[in-house]
Amino acid sequence: MEKKYLNPLLDYTFKKIFGNEKHKEILIHFLNSLGIESQGHKIVDLRILDHTNEKRFKLDKYSVMDIKATLNNGELVNIEVQILPYEHMLQRTIYYLTKMYSDQLTQGDDYGKLCNTITVNVLGYNQFEHDRIHSVYHIRDAETCEKLGDFLEIHFIETQKIGKSPQKLGEDLKGWLLFLSNPENQRITELGKEVGEVGQAINLLEELSRSREERAIAEEREKAIRDELSFRKAELEKGLQKGLEKGLQKGLKIGREEEKYEIAKKLIHKGMDLSEVLEITGLSLKDLKNIGNLT
Repeated sequence: MEKKYLNPLLDYTFKKIFGNEKHKEILIHFLNSLGIESQGHKIVDLRILDHTNEKRFKLDKYSVMDIKATLNNGELVNIEVQILPYEHMLQRTIYYLTKMYSDQLTQGDDYGKLCNTITVNVLGYNQFEHDRIHSVYHIRDAETCEKLGDFLEIHFIETQKIGKSPQKLGEDLKGWLLFLSNPENQRITELGKEVGEVGQAINLLEELSRSREERAIAEEREKAIRDELSFRKAELEKGLQKGLEKGLQKGLKIGREEEKYEIAKKLIHKGMDLSEVLEITGLSLKDLKNIGNLT
C-alpha cells in the first residue's frame, strides 16, 4: 500500500520543504528550534542559497542535496540530511564547514569580514554512542570548556533516537522531529493547526506527495538508497565470509603445524633418527631443535 506522504527525511523531499525560498519561515522556525541564535537574538530572516543542480541530482543517484542559507546578519548555515551512514562523516563535516567559512574571503580581504558558520546534520542513523538526539559542538578550551567563539558551530540530529532518548527538548524541536519521523501522526495534524510553520510544511509535503513527477523522483532516490544499503550489506557479508575462510585456513594451517610437532615429539621420544623424523613430518632441522621447548 502506497504511503500517503513521501519521506520528509529523504534529502530531496527535505530540501523541497525546508529549502523553499517562498516559505523560508519554515526553515527559520526549524533553525530557531535548534537554538541557533543570531548574535543572541532569534533568527528573523534569511536568504536561501540554491547552488544545487537539480537536473544533475536527478541523474546522479549519489549526489547530495543540501540547503545553504545566509542569515540576516551574514552568518552562514548549511543543512544536510543523510539517511545512510557516511564513512568519515565527522571529517567530512569539518572539511565542508571550514571550507564554507574560509570561502567567504577573497585574496586581500580582512579576516574581520568572516561571519560565523553553522552546519546542521540531520541523520537517519546513530553517529554517536550517547543517547542524545540533538548534539551541539563548538571550539572550547580543553580544561575550562570556555568557548573560543561562535565562529564554527556543528549540530547533529540523530532521528533513530527519537522516542528512545531521555534528552529534554523544546516543544518546537519535538514537533519538527515528529514531522520528520512520522508525518502521518495525528499529533502532527493537530500541531499543524497550532503552529503556522508546521502547517505550511505539512501542506508542502502533501503537494509533493500528490505530484506524480515529484513522487517518481523521490521514489527513485529511495530506490538508490535501498540499492546502496543492499550493496553495503552484500559487501559486509562477503568480507565476513572471506574473514571466516581466511581464519579457518589459518587455523587449519596452525593445527597441521601443531600436529606435526606432536608427531615429531613422539617419534623423537621413541628414539627415531632425526633424518627419518624430518622426512616423515616435513619439519626443518631448526624446528626439531626447538622440540624440547614444546609442552
